[in-house]
Amino acid sequence: MTGRHHDLVDFTKKYKGDLYEFYLDFANWRKFKSRYKLEWKKLKFGENFRNDVPTVRGLYIFTLEADGLKLPGHGYILYVGITGDTGNANLRKRYGQYLLDLKNANGRPAVCYMLKNWSNELFFNFAELPNIAIDLAKIERDLINALIPPINKRDLEANVSAGKAAAF
Repeated sequence: MTGRHHDLVDFTKKYKGDLYEFYLDFANWRKFKSRYKLEWKKLKFGENFRNDVPTVRGLYIFTLEADGLKLPGHGYILYVGITGDTGNANLRKRYGQYLLDLKNANGRPAVCYMLKNWSNELFFNFAELPNIAIDLAKIERDLINALIPPINKRDLEANVSAGKAAAF
């Protein structure tokens, strides 16, 4: 591999091991409200499923899930994003960009790490929101502030971002 992050997983594990932080704030999760019905669909992340992703704008969430184990269903929300808020972007195009980032080992370091380290356990969850009048950025921001996904580094409200940065 020739991408700038081709050895990111090995390099990161050298210093971090397999220690990860997730925020479990049910009170904050319950505060999330949306005027729009979010009907979530889920696909395993991978090239084989690209054509199953619709060509409309929407909201998406990457989850890490232990699939096929003899355990109750469970997982972690890693990343929240939107597509189609500007231009002609759509969920399938955005999905394809993540596949390309995985293949080329490029992109934002935390996202690249997520894609490469957990490529076999990643799921792409999406909610189609084709109505142009819907403010996708507001829904994304509200959801990120409620969940505080570990891969999202930006788009947090100032008070959430400051509190997260100050925690150690």
